Amino acid sequence: MENSVQNFLSACDEFIDCKFLVAEYKLQKMLQALSQSEEICSLVGECLEQFNREREFAKAFLQDGHGNLIFERPEEEYKIIALVFCTLVDIENKKIDFVDFIKSYFGREENPFQAFIQQMVIPFRNLIAEAFGQAFVQNPAENTDESEGPDEHVDEEYDDDDEDDYQGEDKFAQTQKVAVQMLSELQYLGQSDNVLDAAIVCRAIIKTAPMHDSDVTYALAKALAACKVKQVKFLMKEIEDILDM
Repeated sequence: MENSVQNFLSACDEFIDCKFLVAEYKLQKMLQALSQSEEICSLVGECLEQFNREREFAKAFLQDGHGNLIFERPEEEYKIIALVFCTLVDIENKKIDFVDFIKSYFGREENPFQAFIQQMVIPFRNLIAEAFGQAFVQNPAENTDESEGPDEHVDEEYDDDDEDDYQGEDKFAQTQKVAVQMLSELQYLGQSDNVLDAAIVCRAIIKTAPMHDSDVTYALAKALAACKVKQVKFLMKEIEDILDM
C-alpha cells in the first residue's frame, strides 16, 4: 500500500511543481498513479458514493455578484476529494478545456495556474496524504520570474523524454484511464446488480492493466460490455476502440 500511495503523492508533487506547458502531461501521470493504487481508488470511490455531482459543481463553480466566474471550494473533506477528482478526470478526458477553465475561474489571480494548484490540487493531495498518514505539502511560494499562466509558455521544463512518454502511452494505460473514469461515473448509478458487476470489472481492469496482458484486459473488457450499463456506453465504446474489439 505505502508504495502505491507514495507514487501517487510523488506524481501529485510533480504536477504541483510543474510549469503550465507540461501541466496536462503531469496531470495524466498523476491520474495514472491514482488508478494504480487500489487503496486510493477505494477512498475516492467512498467519497463519490456520497457526492451529488450536479449540485456540488453548481455550488463550487458559480458567478459572483459582478458576473465573474469564481471557484468556491466545499468545506467537507469528502466533497473536496470528489469534486477535484471529477474535475481533473474531465480535464484529462477533454470534457473540460483546461486553458479555458483556468482563465475562466482563476484568470483574475496574478498567476492563474498557481491559483488553481493552490485552491484545488494541493487540498486534494493533502487530504489523501492525511488519510494514509503521509506528509503534507505547503502551498508553493510564487516566483514571479518563473510564474506562468495559460498564455505563457516556458520551454525549459519540457524535454524529449516527456514528449516521448506522452506520445507512447500504450493501450493498457489508455484502457486503465477510461476504467477509472467509468468507475467514477458508476458511483452515481445506484446499487443494481449490473452496476455493481461493472464496478468490480472496472477495478479489475485498473489493477491488472500494468500486467500488459492482452488476454486478461480483453477478457475483462468483454465482461464489462456484458454488464450492459447504458449510462456508460460511450466510455465502453472508448475501451472497445482502444482494444480494437
